[in-house]
Amino acid sequence: MKYLLKLIFTRPVITVFVVYFVLIIVLNWLGYFSVQSRSNIFKLFKDSANVLVEGKVVSEPYVSNKAKRFILKTNSINHIEVKEQVLISMPAGYVINYGDIISVEGKLYRPVSSKNANLFEYQKYLERNEIFFALRVYSFEYIKSQPNIIKKIAIDLKNDIVNKIDDYFLYPSSAILKSLIIGDKTSLDQKIKSVFSDSGVIHILVVSGLHVGFVSVIILFLLKLFCIPLNKASLISIPFIFFYVISTGANPPAVRAAIMLTCIFISLALDREPLIYNSIVLSALVILIFRPQDLFLASFQMSYLATLGIVFLYNKIFKLFKSVKNSVLSFFCGVASVTVSAQLALMPVLMFYFSKVSIVSFFANIIVVPVTGVVLGCAIVFYISTFLSKHLAMFFAYILNIFVSFIVYVTTFLGSLEFSSIVVNRPAILEILLFYMFLFLVFTFKNKRRIIFSSIVLSLNFLLV
Repeated sequence: MKYLLKLIFTRPVITVFVVYFVLIIVLNWLGYFSVQSRSNIFKLFKDSANVLVEGKVVSEPYVSNKAKRFILKTNSINHIEVKEQVLISMPAGYVINYGDIISVEGKLYRPVSSKNANLFEYQKYLERNEIFFALRVYSFEYIKSQPNIIKKIAIDLKNDIVNKIDDYFLYPSSAILKSLIIGDKTSLDQKIKSVFSDSGVIHILVVSGLHVGFVSVIILFLLKLFCIPLNKASLISIPFIFFYVISTGANPPAVRAAIMLTCIFISLALDREPLIYNSIVLSALVILIFRPQDLFLASFQMSYLATLGIVFLYNKIFKLFKSVKNSVLSFFCGVASVTVSAQLALMPVLMFYFSKVSIVSFFANIIVVPVTGVVLGCAIVFYISTFLSKHLAMFFAYILNIFVSFIVYVTTFLGSLEFSSIVVNRPAILEILLFYMFLFLVFTFKNKRRIIFSSIVLSLNFLLV
Protein backbone atom coordinates (compact mmCIF):
# COMPACT_ATOMS: atom_id res chain seq x y z
CA MET A 1 0.00 0.00 0.00
CA LYS A 2 2.85 2.34 0.91
CA TYR A 3 4.56 1.59 -2.43
CA LEU A 4 1.29 2.21 -4.31
CA LEU A 5 0.80 5.61 -2.66
CA LYS A 6 4.41 6.52 -3.43
CA LEU A 7 3.90 5.57 -7.09
CA ILE A 8 0.72 7.67 -7.31
CA PHE A 9 2.41 10.81 -5.97
CA THR A 10 5.80 10.40 -7.68
CA ARG A 11 4.50 9.19 -11.07
CA PRO A 12 1.11 10.94 -11.51
CA VAL A 13 1.27 10.62 -15.32
CA ILE A 14 1.43 6.82 -15.08
CA THR A 15 -1.41 6.81 -12.54
CA VAL A 16 -3.65 8.98 -14.72
CA PHE A 17 -2.87 6.79 -17.75
CA VAL A 18 -3.79 3.57 -15.92
CA VAL A 19 -7.13 5.09 -14.77
CA TYR A 20 -7.88 6.41 -18.27
CA PHE A 21 -6.81 3.08 -19.82
CA VAL A 22 -9.33 1.20 -17.66
CA LEU A 23 -12.01 3.81 -18.39
CA ILE A 24 -11.61 3.36 -22.17
CA ILE A 25 -11.92 -0.42 -21.86
CA VAL A 26 -15.06 -0.11 -19.70
CA LEU A 27 -16.66 2.44 -22.07
CA ASN A 28 -15.87 0.21 -25.06
CA TRP A 29 -17.45 -2.78 -23.28
CA LEU A 30 -20.57 -0.68 -22.56
CA GLY A 31 -20.88 0.22 -26.27
CA TYR A 32 -19.97 3.90 -25.92
CA PHE A 33 -17.76 3.74 -29.04
CA SER A 34 -20.24 1.83 -31.21
CA VAL A 35 -21.32 3.13 -34.61
CA GLN A 36 -24.83 3.69 -33.25
CA SER A 37 -23.47 6.05 -30.60
CA ARG A 38 -20.91 8.00 -32.61
CA SER A 39 -22.13 8.20 -36.22
CA ASN A 40 -24.57 10.96 -37.18
CA ILE A 41 -24.86 9.41 -40.63
CA PHE A 42 -26.09 6.18 -39.04
CA LYS A 43 -28.76 8.12 -37.14
CA LEU A 44 -29.93 10.16 -40.15
CA PHE A 45 -29.59 7.86 -43.15
CA LYS A 46 -30.07 4.24 -44.05
CA ASP A 47 -27.44 1.92 -45.47
CA SER A 48 -27.48 1.91 -49.32
CA ALA A 49 -29.15 5.33 -49.42
CA ASN A 50 -28.50 7.61 -52.39
CA VAL A 51 -27.16 10.91 -51.05
CA LEU A 52 -25.68 14.24 -52.12
CA VAL A 53 -22.55 15.03 -50.10
CA GLU A 54 -20.49 18.20 -49.86
CA GLY A 55 -17.18 18.19 -48.05
CA LYS A 56 -13.40 18.56 -48.05
CA VAL A 57 -10.79 16.05 -49.21
CA VAL A 58 -8.62 15.51 -46.10
CA SER A 59 -6.32 12.74 -47.36
CA GLU A 60 -4.16 12.38 -50.44
CA PRO A 61 -6.12 10.40 -53.08
CA TYR A 62 -4.66 7.10 -54.28
CA VAL A 63 -5.66 4.60 -56.97
CA SER A 64 -6.59 1.03 -55.99
CA ASN A 65 -8.36 -1.56 -58.16
CA LYS A 66 -8.98 1.04 -60.89
CA ALA A 67 -10.77 3.32 -58.41
CA LYS A 68 -9.64 6.53 -56.77
CA ARG A 69 -9.98 6.47 -52.99
CA PHE A 70 -9.69 9.17 -50.33
CA ILE A 71 -11.26 10.40 -47.10
CA LEU A 72 -13.84 13.18 -47.28
CA LYS A 73 -14.73 15.28 -44.22
CA THR A 74 -18.39 16.06 -44.88
CA ASN A 75 -19.99 19.49 -44.40
CA SER A 76 -23.49 18.42 -45.41
CA ILE A 77 -25.41 15.37 -46.61
CA ASN A 78 -28.65 15.99 -48.52
CA HIS A 79 -28.33 19.63 -47.36
CA ILE A 80 -28.33 18.55 -43.69
CA GLU A 81 -25.24 19.68 -41.74
CA VAL A 82 -23.19 16.59 -40.90
CA LYS A 83 -19.54 16.61 -39.82
CA GLU A 84 -18.10 13.12 -40.31
CA GLN A 85 -15.39 11.27 -42.24
CA VAL A 86 -16.48 9.14 -45.20
CA LEU A 87 -14.35 6.83 -47.33
CA ILE A 88 -14.90 7.81 -50.97
CA SER A 89 -14.52 5.48 -53.97
CA MET A 90 -14.88 7.00 -57.44
CA PRO A 91 -13.67 6.41 -61.02
CA ALA A 92 -9.90 6.86 -61.35
CA GLY A 93 -10.34 9.34 -64.20
CA TYR A 94 -11.55 12.13 -61.94
CA VAL A 95 -8.92 14.74 -60.99
CA ILE A 96 -9.00 15.13 -57.21
CA ASN A 97 -6.40 16.72 -54.92
CA TYR A 98 -5.95 17.09 -51.19
CA GLY A 99 -7.80 20.16 -49.90
CA ASP A 100 -10.46 20.25 -52.64
CA ILE A 101 -14.00 21.19 -51.62
CA ILE A 102 -16.27 18.97 -53.72
CA SER A 103 -19.87 17.88 -54.13
CA VAL A 104 -20.50 14.21 -54.92
CA GLU A 105 -23.57 12.06 -55.39
CA GLY A 106 -23.54 8.36 -54.68
CA LYS A 107 -24.65 5.42 -52.58
CA LEU A 108 -23.77 5.07 -48.88
CA TYR A 109 -22.74 1.65 -47.58
CA ARG A 110 -21.08 0.06 -44.58
CA PRO A 111 -17.66 -1.48 -45.42
CA VAL A 112 -17.66 -5.19 -44.60
CA SER A 113 -15.04 -7.47 -43.07
CA SER A 114 -14.23 -11.07 -43.80
CA LYS A 115 -16.36 -13.62 -41.95
CA ASN A 116 -13.15 -15.46 -41.07
CA ALA A 117 -12.20 -14.30 -37.55
CA ASN A 118 -8.48 -14.79 -38.26
CA LEU A 119 -8.46 -12.36 -41.18
CA PHE A 120 -8.17 -8.56 -41.09
CA GLU A 121 -11.34 -6.91 -39.75
CA TYR A 122 -11.54 -4.02 -42.22
CA GLN A 123 -14.85 -2.64 -40.95
CA LYS A 124 -13.65 -2.59 -37.34
CA TYR A 125 -10.36 -0.98 -38.40
CA LEU A 126 -12.22 1.88 -40.14
CA GLU A 127 -14.53 2.34 -37.17
CA ARG A 128 -11.53 2.62 -34.84
CA ASN A 129 -10.35 5.43 -37.14
CA GLU A 130 -13.77 7.12 -36.96
CA ILE A 131 -14.86 6.11 -40.48
CA PHE A 132 -18.24 4.38 -40.33
CA PHE A 133 -19.51 4.69 -43.90
CA ALA A 134 -18.16 4.59 -47.44
CA LEU A 135 -19.61 6.25 -50.53
CA ARG A 136 -19.58 4.88 -54.07
CA VAL A 137 -19.68 8.00 -56.28
CA TYR A 138 -21.87 8.40 -59.37
CA SER A 139 -21.30 12.11 -60.11
CA PHE A 140 -18.78 14.72 -59.05
CA GLU A 141 -18.54 18.52 -58.97
CA TYR A 142 -15.47 20.56 -58.03
CA ILE A 143 -16.22 23.67 -55.95
CA LYS A 144 -12.88 25.13 -54.82
CA SER A 145 -9.54 24.29 -53.22
CA GLN A 146 -8.87 25.07 -49.56
CA PRO A 147 -5.88 23.02 -48.34
CA ASN A 148 -3.92 23.40 -45.13
CA ILE A 149 -0.83 25.20 -46.42
CA ILE A 150 1.69 23.25 -44.29
CA LYS A 151 0.20 19.89 -45.25
CA LYS A 152 0.01 21.00 -48.89
CA ILE A 153 3.74 21.89 -48.89
CA ALA A 154 4.54 18.53 -47.25
CA ILE A 155 2.50 16.63 -49.86
CA ASP A 156 4.15 18.58 -52.70
CA LEU A 157 7.54 17.66 -51.22
CA LYS A 158 6.50 14.01 -51.04
CA ASN A 159 5.37 14.04 -54.69
CA ASP A 160 8.63 15.69 -55.76
CA ILE A 161 10.63 13.00 -53.94
CA VAL A 162 8.55 10.33 -55.73
CA ASN A 163 9.27 11.95 -59.09
CA LYS A 164 13.01 12.18 -58.33
CA ILE A 165 13.13 8.49 -57.35
CA ASP A 166 11.30 7.50 -60.55
CA ASP A 167 13.80 9.56 -62.57
CA TYR A 168 16.91 7.92 -61.09
CA PHE A 169 15.88 4.37 -60.13
CA LEU A 170 14.42 1.31 -61.83
CA TYR A 171 11.91 -1.15 -60.38
CA PRO A 172 12.02 -2.75 -57.79
CA SER A 173 14.53 -0.33 -56.20
CA SER A 174 12.26 2.64 -56.95
CA ALA A 175 9.20 0.99 -55.33
CA ILE A 176 11.14 -0.05 -52.22
CA LEU A 177 12.75 3.39 -51.82
CA LYS A 178 9.43 5.23 -52.16
CA SER A 179 7.87 2.99 -49.52
CA LEU A 180 10.87 3.04 -47.19
CA ILE A 181 11.53 6.79 -47.32
CA ILE A 182 8.13 8.46 -47.62
CA GLY A 183 5.61 5.64 -47.14
CA ASP A 184 4.36 5.51 -50.75
CA LYS A 185 3.36 1.84 -51.17
CA THR A 186 1.40 2.23 -54.42
CA SER A 187 4.21 0.74 -56.54
CA LEU A 188 4.85 -2.32 -54.37
CA ASP A 189 3.59 -5.61 -55.76
CA GLN A 190 2.35 -8.50 -53.64
CA LYS A 191 5.52 -10.54 -54.24
CA ILE A 192 7.74 -7.91 -52.59
CA LYS A 193 5.33 -7.52 -49.68
CA SER A 194 5.23 -11.29 -49.13
CA VAL A 195 9.02 -11.62 -49.15
CA PHE A 196 9.49 -8.79 -46.67
CA SER A 197 6.65 -10.16 -44.51
CA ASP A 198 8.04 -13.71 -44.43
CA SER A 199 11.49 -12.44 -43.49
CA GLY A 200 10.02 -10.32 -40.68
CA VAL A 201 11.11 -6.89 -41.96
CA ILE A 202 7.86 -5.63 -43.51
CA HIS A 203 7.95 -2.81 -40.95
CA ILE A 204 10.76 -1.04 -42.83
CA LEU A 205 8.37 -0.50 -45.77
CA VAL A 206 5.95 1.42 -43.56
CA VAL A 207 7.09 4.79 -42.20
CA SER A 208 6.98 4.19 -38.46
CA GLY A 209 8.84 4.85 -35.24
CA LEU A 210 11.98 3.28 -36.70
CA HIS A 211 12.11 5.81 -39.54
CA VAL A 212 11.18 8.76 -37.32
CA GLY A 213 13.92 7.72 -34.91
CA PHE A 214 16.53 7.56 -37.68
CA VAL A 215 15.40 10.92 -39.10
CA SER A 216 15.57 12.57 -35.65
CA VAL A 217 19.12 11.28 -35.20
CA ILE A 218 20.10 12.65 -38.63
CA ILE A 219 18.54 16.04 -37.83
CA LEU A 220 20.27 16.21 -34.43
CA PHE A 221 23.59 15.28 -36.09
CA LEU A 222 23.20 18.06 -38.68
CA LEU A 223 22.32 20.61 -35.97
CA LYS A 224 25.31 19.52 -33.89
CA LEU A 225 27.56 20.28 -36.89
CA PHE A 226 26.59 23.94 -36.31
CA CYS A 227 27.72 23.63 -32.67
CA ILE A 228 24.16 23.90 -31.33
CA PRO A 229 23.90 22.44 -27.79
CA LEU A 230 21.91 19.19 -27.50
CA ASN A 231 19.09 20.69 -25.40
CA LYS A 232 18.48 23.46 -27.98
CA ALA A 233 19.03 21.14 -30.96
CA SER A 234 16.42 18.74 -29.61
CA LEU A 235 13.86 21.55 -29.41
CA ILE A 236 14.70 22.88 -32.89
CA SER A 237 14.38 19.38 -34.38
CA ILE A 238 10.74 18.93 -33.30
CA PRO A 239 9.08 20.90 -36.18
CA PHE A 240 11.36 19.17 -38.72
CA ILE A 241 10.33 15.76 -37.35
CA PHE A 242 6.62 16.61 -37.60
CA PHE A 243 7.12 18.00 -41.11
CA TYR A 244 8.67 14.68 -42.15
CA VAL A 245 5.77 12.81 -40.55
CA ILE A 246 3.19 14.97 -42.37
CA SER A 247 4.99 14.60 -45.71
CA THR A 248 4.90 10.80 -45.38
CA GLY A 249 1.14 10.77 -44.85
CA ALA A 250 1.04 11.17 -41.07
CA ASN A 251 0.26 7.50 -40.51
CA PRO A 252 -0.47 6.67 -36.84
CA PRO A 253 2.82 4.85 -35.98
CA ALA A 254 4.88 7.80 -37.24
CA VAL A 255 2.69 10.33 -35.40
CA ARG A 256 3.00 8.33 -32.19
CA ALA A 257 6.78 8.22 -32.51
CA ALA A 258 6.90 11.97 -33.16
CA ILE A 259 4.79 12.69 -30.07
CA MET A 260 6.94 10.34 -27.98
CA LEU A 261 10.16 12.01 -29.15
CA THR A 262 8.62 15.44 -28.51
CA CYS A 263 7.99 14.53 -24.88
CA ILE A 264 11.61 13.36 -24.50
CA PHE A 265 13.09 16.35 -26.37
CA ILE A 266 11.10 18.86 -24.32
CA SER A 267 12.56 17.26 -21.19
CA LEU A 268 16.04 17.69 -22.69
CA ALA A 269 15.32 21.29 -23.64
CA LEU A 270 14.25 22.05 -20.07
CA ASP A 271 17.54 20.55 -18.82
CA ARG A 272 15.67 17.78 -17.05
CA GLU A 273 16.69 14.17 -17.18
CA PRO A 274 14.05 12.55 -19.40
CA LEU A 275 12.20 9.86 -17.46
CA ILE A 276 11.71 7.45 -20.31
CA TYR A 277 8.69 5.59 -18.90
CA ASN A 278 6.98 8.90 -18.08
CA SER A 279 7.65 10.17 -21.61
CA ILE A 280 6.29 7.00 -23.22
CA VAL A 281 3.16 7.01 -21.06
CA LEU A 282 2.62 10.76 -21.54
CA SER A 283 2.74 10.39 -25.34
CA ALA A 284 0.25 7.51 -25.18
CA LEU A 285 -2.04 9.56 -22.91
CA VAL A 286 -1.98 12.55 -25.28
CA ILE A 287 -2.89 10.32 -28.25
CA LEU A 288 -5.67 8.50 -26.42
CA ILE A 289 -7.24 11.71 -25.13
CA PHE A 290 -7.87 12.78 -28.73
CA ARG A 291 -8.28 9.29 -30.23
CA PRO A 292 -9.33 6.81 -27.50
CA GLN A 293 -10.12 4.10 -30.06
CA ASP A 294 -6.42 3.89 -30.98
CA LEU A 295 -6.01 1.75 -27.87
CA PHE A 296 -7.62 -1.15 -29.77
CA LEU A 297 -5.54 -0.78 -32.94
CA ALA A 298 -2.82 -3.37 -33.53
CA SER A 299 -0.39 -0.69 -34.71
CA PHE A 300 -0.82 1.30 -31.47
CA GLN A 301 -0.30 -1.76 -29.30
CA MET A 302 2.74 -2.94 -31.25
CA SER A 303 4.35 0.53 -31.31
CA TYR A 304 4.26 0.87 -27.54
CA LEU A 305 5.00 -2.76 -26.74
CA ALA A 306 8.10 -2.68 -28.96
CA THR A 307 9.26 0.57 -27.34
CA LEU A 308 8.64 -0.69 -23.82
CA GLY A 309 10.31 -3.98 -24.67
CA ILE A 310 13.46 -2.21 -25.86
CA VAL A 311 13.55 0.15 -22.86
CA PHE A 312 12.94 -2.63 -20.31
CA LEU A 313 14.98 -5.47 -21.81
CA TYR A 314 17.82 -3.91 -23.82
CA ASN A 315 20.34 -3.33 -21.01
CA LYS A 316 19.58 -6.71 -19.45
CA ILE A 317 20.18 -8.53 -22.74
CA PHE A 318 23.18 -6.43 -23.79
CA LYS A 319 24.94 -7.39 -20.54
CA LEU A 320 25.22 -10.91 -21.94
CA PHE A 321 27.72 -9.50 -24.47
CA LYS A 322 29.83 -7.53 -21.98
CA SER A 323 32.86 -9.69 -22.76
CA VAL A 324 32.85 -8.53 -26.40
CA LYS A 325 35.58 -5.89 -26.82
CA ASN A 326 35.70 -5.46 -30.60
CA SER A 327 33.82 -2.27 -31.53
CA VAL A 328 32.29 -3.72 -34.73
CA LEU A 329 31.10 -6.89 -32.98
CA SER A 330 29.86 -4.78 -30.06
CA PHE A 331 27.75 -2.72 -32.50
CA PHE A 332 26.09 -5.81 -33.93
CA CYS A 333 25.60 -7.16 -30.40
CA GLY A 334 23.77 -3.92 -29.62
CA VAL A 335 21.58 -4.31 -32.70
CA ALA A 336 20.92 -7.93 -31.74
CA SER A 337 19.93 -6.83 -28.23
CA VAL A 338 17.46 -4.28 -29.60
CA THR A 339 16.02 -6.88 -31.99
CA VAL A 340 15.61 -9.54 -29.30
CA SER A 341 14.02 -6.99 -26.92
CA ALA A 342 11.46 -5.88 -29.50
CA GLN A 343 10.75 -9.41 -30.75
CA LEU A 344 10.12 -10.75 -27.24
CA ALA A 345 7.73 -7.90 -26.49
CA LEU A 346 5.87 -8.30 -29.80
CA MET A 347 5.73 -12.08 -30.17
CA PRO A 348 2.36 -12.81 -28.49
CA VAL A 349 0.68 -9.82 -30.16
CA LEU A 350 1.99 -10.84 -33.60
CA MET A 351 0.65 -14.35 -32.95
CA PHE A 352 -2.72 -12.91 -31.90
CA TYR A 353 -3.22 -10.64 -34.92
CA PHE A 354 -1.46 -12.55 -37.70
CA SER A 355 -1.38 -16.20 -36.49
CA LYS A 356 2.13 -16.34 -37.91
CA VAL A 357 5.66 -16.09 -36.50
CA SER A 358 8.72 -15.30 -38.60
CA ILE A 359 11.57 -17.64 -37.67
CA VAL A 360 14.23 -15.68 -39.58
CA SER A 361 13.13 -12.18 -38.48
CA PHE A 362 15.81 -12.03 -35.79
CA PHE A 363 18.65 -12.44 -38.32
CA ALA A 364 16.93 -10.28 -40.95
CA ASN A 365 16.45 -7.36 -38.55
CA ILE A 366 20.05 -7.47 -37.31
CA ILE A 367 21.22 -7.03 -40.92
CA VAL A 368 18.47 -4.92 -42.48
CA VAL A 369 17.65 -2.36 -39.75
CA PRO A 370 21.13 -0.73 -39.65
CA VAL A 371 21.19 -0.62 -43.46
CA THR A 372 17.78 1.09 -43.38
CA GLY A 373 19.28 3.90 -41.31
CA VAL A 374 22.09 4.27 -43.86
CA VAL A 375 19.55 4.33 -46.71
CA LEU A 376 17.55 7.14 -45.05
CA GLY A 377 20.71 9.19 -44.53
CA CYS A 378 21.89 8.63 -48.11
CA ALA A 379 18.40 9.40 -49.42
CA ILE A 380 18.47 12.86 -47.82
CA VAL A 381 21.88 13.54 -49.41
CA PHE A 382 20.63 12.17 -52.76
CA TYR A 383 17.55 14.43 -52.77
CA ILE A 384 19.62 17.54 -51.99
CA SER A 385 22.12 16.59 -54.71
CA THR A 386 19.36 16.51 -57.36
CA PHE A 387 19.17 20.31 -57.07
CA LEU A 388 22.95 20.74 -57.32
CA SER A 389 24.24 18.42 -60.02
CA LYS A 390 22.83 15.60 -62.10
CA HIS A 391 26.14 13.74 -62.01
CA LEU A 392 26.32 14.06 -58.22
CA ALA A 393 22.75 12.82 -57.93
CA MET A 394 23.58 9.83 -60.16
CA PHE A 395 26.55 8.99 -57.94
CA PHE A 396 24.43 8.92 -54.76
CA ALA A 397 21.69 7.07 -56.64
CA TYR A 398 24.26 4.41 -57.50
CA ILE A 399 25.29 4.13 -53.81
CA LEU A 400 21.63 3.94 -52.74
CA ASN A 401 20.89 1.27 -55.30
CA ILE A 402 23.68 -0.91 -53.87
CA PHE A 403 22.19 -0.72 -50.36
CA VAL A 404 18.64 -1.35 -51.60
CA SER A 405 19.80 -4.32 -53.70
CA PHE A 406 21.51 -5.69 -50.60
CA ILE A 407 18.28 -5.38 -48.59
CA VAL A 408 16.34 -7.13 -51.37
CA TYR A 409 18.93 -9.93 -51.55
CA VAL A 410 18.86 -10.55 -47.78
CA THR A 411 15.07 -10.46 -47.47
CA THR A 412 14.57 -12.61 -50.59
CA PHE A 413 17.05 -15.22 -49.40
CA LEU A 414 15.70 -15.42 -45.85
CA GLY A 415 12.05 -15.06 -46.86
CA SER A 416 12.31 -17.87 -49.42
CA LEU A 417 13.51 -20.43 -46.88
CA GLU A 418 10.92 -23.12 -46.21
CA PHE A 419 11.04 -22.49 -42.46
CA SER A 420 11.07 -18.67 -42.74
CA SER A 421 7.68 -18.43 -41.02
CA ILE A 422 5.27 -20.79 -39.31
CA VAL A 423 1.53 -20.66 -38.77
CA VAL A 424 0.47 -20.76 -35.10
CA ASN A 425 -2.77 -20.91 -33.17
CA ARG A 426 -4.16 -17.59 -31.99
CA PRO A 427 -3.35 -17.23 -28.25
CA ALA A 428 -6.02 -16.31 -25.72
CA ILE A 429 -5.88 -12.93 -23.93
CA LEU A 430 -5.06 -14.71 -20.67
CA GLU A 431 -2.13 -16.50 -22.32
CA ILE A 432 -0.77 -13.17 -23.53
CA LEU A 433 -1.07 -11.60 -20.08
CA LEU A 434 0.65 -14.58 -18.46
CA PHE A 435 3.46 -14.38 -21.03
CA TYR A 436 4.17 -10.74 -20.17
CA MET A 437 3.99 -11.53 -16.48
CA PHE A 438 6.48 -14.34 -16.98
CA LEU A 439 8.78 -12.06 -19.00
CA PHE A 440 8.66 -9.38 -16.30
CA LEU A 441 9.45 -11.84 -13.51
CA VAL A 442 12.34 -13.50 -15.37
CA PHE A 443 14.08 -10.18 -16.03
CA THR A 444 13.23 -8.48 -12.73
CA PHE A 445 13.78 -10.96 -9.91
CA LYS A 446 16.93 -12.95 -9.23
CA ASN A 447 17.81 -16.43 -8.06
CA LYS A 448 15.12 -18.28 -6.09
CA ARG A 449 12.36 -15.68 -6.41
CA ARG A 450 12.73 -15.67 -10.19
CA ILE A 451 12.39 -19.47 -10.33
CA ILE A 452 9.47 -19.60 -7.87
CA PHE A 453 7.38 -16.78 -9.36
CA SER A 454 8.09 -17.77 -12.97
CA SER A 455 7.11 -21.38 -12.23
CA ILE A 456 3.82 -20.18 -10.71
CA VAL A 457 3.01 -18.16 -13.84
CA LEU A 458 3.82 -21.08 -16.15
CA SER A 459 1.65 -23.37 -14.04
CA LEU A 460 -1.24 -20.91 -14.28
CA ASN A 461 -0.79 -20.81 -18.03
CA PHE A 462 -1.25 -24.58 -18.33
CA LEU A 463 -4.05 -24.80 -15.75
CA LEU A 464 -6.22 -21.82 -16.68
CA VAL A 465 -5.90 -21.56 -20.47
